[in-house]
Amino acid sequence: MKRNRLKKDRDRETGKVNGFSTNHIERQIPPEAHTSMYVWHKYWSRKTWNVVGEYIKTYCPEGGIVLDPFAGSGITAMEALKNNRRAIVCDLNPIATEIIRLTIKPVKEKDLHEAFSRVEERVRKKIESLYLTTCRDCGEEFPFTCAIWESNKCLEIRYQTCPKCGGTCRADCELNDYDYKLLKKIESSKIKGWYPENKFYYPDGMPFKEKQQYDSVDELFTKRNLQALAWLMDAIEEEPSKGLRDFLKIGFSSVSHLCSRLLAEGRPGYRPFSGVGWNQQSYWYTPRYMESNVWDKFESAIKGHQGLLKAKVESNKKFKDIKIGSSFEQVISGNADVFIYNGSCIDLMKKMPVSYSMGSFLICGFHG
Repeated sequence: MKRNRLKKDRDRETGKVNGFSTNHIERQIPPEAHTSMYVWHKYWSRKTWNVVGEYIKTYCPEGGIVLDPFAGSGITAMEALKNNRRAIVCDLNPIATEIIRLTIKPVKEKDLHEAFSRVEERVRKKIESLYLTTCRDCGEEFPFTCAIWESNKCLEIRYQTCPKCGGTCRADCELNDYDYKLLKKIESSKIKGWYPENKFYYPDGMPFKEKQQYDSVDELFTKRNLQALAWLMDAIEEEPSKGLRDFLKIGFSSVSHLCSRLLAEGRPGYRPFSGVGWNQQSYWYTPRYMESNVWDKFESAIKGHQGLLKAKVESNKKFKDIKIGSSFEQVISGNADVFIYNGSCIDLMKKMPVSYSMGSFLICGFHG
């Protein structure tokens, strides 16, 4: 009796009952900017990390378990682990669960950099040969940064700096004879290597949202970029280490949309080398689009200021001792820190004991 009274007094003082907070968040939490760890791979509706973290610290006791049935890019999982909680997270999208896994999984930055260098040695010059142009000032040959297309016709190319004379072409740089000759060669050649031809629509022809210009995945890309991406993936597949190969593949995934026809042209003079992303829930057709240099985008995905290498410098410190489990039972028993499930949250929760799935830990719904 006395022990129970003392416990109740302590709970009142700390604002907690049975380890759970009774001091609800009734204030605005100023959002903090995402760092590289959170933004190295694009994902929809990503929630602000520090806001999610405050909810977890308030409503889940330290050492407790957080369940997120719609995990998205894993903000909930990461904040749970950072704040000494365990996590069980689930998403139908395999890219989502792979982003989570590879953000949490440690990798030596030196090993990842060397794996990238091996890919670079295999395929960089080959890919860049698809984007060669000549400087409009001095005639030097080098790869351009992007091209502008409209109604399936290439109208202009753009490059940042000529390696010989320093000249630039940011807009209104029409194709010359060299460009036309190269493009004609590419367009008349058969693509070498595998590329996806998956249809976007159901067998009865019904689109998942609305019918657009494109019918299959390959139609989202120019022939030049489809060939460059096929070569790049072939080079990644040659990496002998599966762990490093997975990181290179997710880097590939992080920029594939930037190499598609879905990238609307950026304003000349303002964003001459960076297109405008789409925000419609469909394979949006933009008549005037930017064709990006595939190698430039992949190199930036790995080595850029928001690239994978920089993200791993941060996440390796945060999650160096985290154990990724192969089942939710390992998390519940304390033998793992996180379980990442790719599939239906309904199927997952049906497998879980009722005492757990109905409230023995914090259930979050911070999608993204």
